[in-house]
Amino acid sequence: MDNQIQLTDVIFVDNECSLKHPHMIHRHENFLELLYIAEESGRYIVGNYEYAVTAGDFVVCNANVPHGEDPFQQHCIQTYCLVLSGVKLKNLPAGHMVAENQRPVLSLGKDNFVANLLPNIYKMFHGTKNYYKVCRHLAMGIFFMLQEKISERDENLTPTKQKRERLTYRIMDYINEHYAEPLTLKKISEAVYISEVHLSHCFKKDAGLSPMQYMMQRRIGESQSKLIETSQPIQDIGEELGFARSAHFSKMFKKYVGITPKEYRNHFSERREKT
Repeated sequence: MDNQIQLTDVIFVDNECSLKHPHMIHRHENFLELLYIAEESGRYIVGNYEYAVTAGDFVVCNANVPHGEDPFQQHCIQTYCLVLSGVKLKNLPAGHMVAENQRPVLSLGKDNFVANLLPNIYKMFHGTKNYYKVCRHLAMGIFFMLQEKISERDENLTPTKQKRERLTYRIMDYINEHYAEPLTLKKISEAVYISEVHLSHCFKKDAGLSPMQYMMQRRIGESQSKLIETSQPIQDIGEELGFARSAHFSKMFKKYVGITPKEYRNHFSERREKT
């Protein structure tokens, strides 16, 4: 199994970038992300749940599970993220490291070997010399260590299937599947069989924002990932995520993130070039 796992990317986000340009809710179809909180504290959303995270925590973000920073909280957390492909564990879907009923946050404490290891993996992965094999072996060591610690933590727990009957979760699930389509409040209400007024009221009371604002945050969050991880033209990214005009995409991106899509992509490109 471990021979199939590849280290696809290593991402570093410093305190300033996290504070000014939080990475909103997004998901990856084929990748497992292991997000390490290096400094400070904040709140992080995985699936339909929000978790308090602090320095020394790992957040396991399974493939196809929406995750990201809470847009209503001020963040200045510093993070390193290992992006892995080819993960297939026994009794779990591809790209998953934890089951749906397992807590995706694991604390290692502030003083741990990973805190010093991850900055070096990041530098070697993006450096001029080819240290990919070394980086992959180190990342695999972290992967297996987390596997073992999650198993130890949960071995005394009785598995219980989390119920997702709350209306807000049903609405989130629908938007997560269709956010790139030309969604309207009417279309969402018809899909979950309630009135538009009741839908808006319940969702905003539970989530703190309207269904259409959540849809926009999903689009922007996905665009952030594509800008960092691909060289896809910005206009194509906007169109793929449901923006009819590139000008509208740029306007909304700047409204939510604070800078334009081009500036956001350049920020991460320039940082990698310096390593």
